[in-house]
Amino acid sequence: MNTLFKVCQREQLPLLEDDVYRELWFDSPPPPPLKSGDQSGNVLYLGSMSKVLSPGLRIGWIVGPEPVIDRLADIKMQSDYGSSSLSQWAAGECFRTGIYHEQAAFVEKLKQRCDHLLDLLESHLSDVAEWSVPSGGFYVWLKWRRPVSPAALFHRALKEGVLLNPGIVYDRAAASCLRLSFAYAAPPKWSGRSVC
Repeated sequence: MNTLFKVCQREQLPLLEDDVYRELWFDSPPPPPLKSGDQSGNVLYLGSMSKVLSPGLRIGWIVGPEPVIDRLADIKMQSDYGSSSLSQWAAGECFRTGIYHEQAAFVEKLKQRCDHLLDLLESHLSDVAEWSVPSGGFYVWLKWRRPVSPAALFHRALKEGVLLNPGIVYDRAAASCLRLSFAYAAPPKWSGRSVC
């Protein structure tokens, strides 16, 4: 069992488990959620339809003790007066008709795109950068071996028609990193072009 989980259980500290990428795992079943071993109700478990189906739906869920959920529902109602009825209907229809599970099958395409990007990185950037192979999701996190100016790299790439996501946008300590998305680009569009 995860050490953080054990400490939080012992100290009765709530733990927020954000598992929105769970259904985008590539090769093997994802590890069990921390919530599955939660006997004390300290873990609040978050999931979402946005990663698999549509970011615009803004439909997610939370699993936790009833008093906590009641309080969170009250806070949500006070801040936004509830979720869109149309979005909730569309989400329900996607589950009812099986569209959600059909869409989830696109994980195989994501894996192919990821593999293609990893091949390009190995061919073009292995001497100047390093990266880890993701277990799923939409991104490869790349780290330059030498210091690189994120702003200069961003502007130079933009002049070439390439929009980069500098790591510093996501983490202040990641100035020498890039987050490379393979989610929307089809492999034929990448052929013969450098990633950065």
